[in-house]
Amino acid sequence: MSAGLVFMWTHKLLQADVVRMMDALDCKYVENLVWFKKSINNDMLDEPSPYISSTKEILLMFKKGDGFELRHQRSPDVIIDFELPPQQWIKDEFTEPKPQAVYDMIETLLPRAGYNEELKRGRLLELWAKRASPRRDGWIAFHQRKTSIVNSILHT
Repeated sequence: MSAGLVFMWTHKLLQADVVRMMDALDCKYVENLVWFKKSINNDMLDEPSPYISSTKEILLMFKKGDGFELRHQRSPDVIIDFELPPQQWIKDEFTEPKPQAVYDMIETLLPRAGYNEELKRGRLLELWAKRASPRRDGWIAFHQRKTSIVNSILHT
């Protein structure tokens, strides 16, 4: 990639390692967004962690190169949303679906990367998209089928 943005979900224990890895790839840290998770009963989600409990995931944003429009300060840096119960997604997915507001934020930051009527495509790519998530205009999404991976591990 010569120029663009990379958005990467991480947990607080891995955050420094991710920043170092992306720096080695010449991607500079830009900003982050925090997904503060709530359980379906509207309580703070309290997930176990080696040192202190965790109630959030962090979306780190990195930039490489120039030549694209990036709009700053037009979207929140914290999203408070509910986590889906694992029984709703664990069969097909490795990680839980992320809030739709994250996609809105990315599309706001990168207004020219969305769907282009003239080109009949967009320039946004999502790796490991969720199978049941609605597809958005301007995005190319790849889903990794969990059952095929699990089956290949079990049969080797």
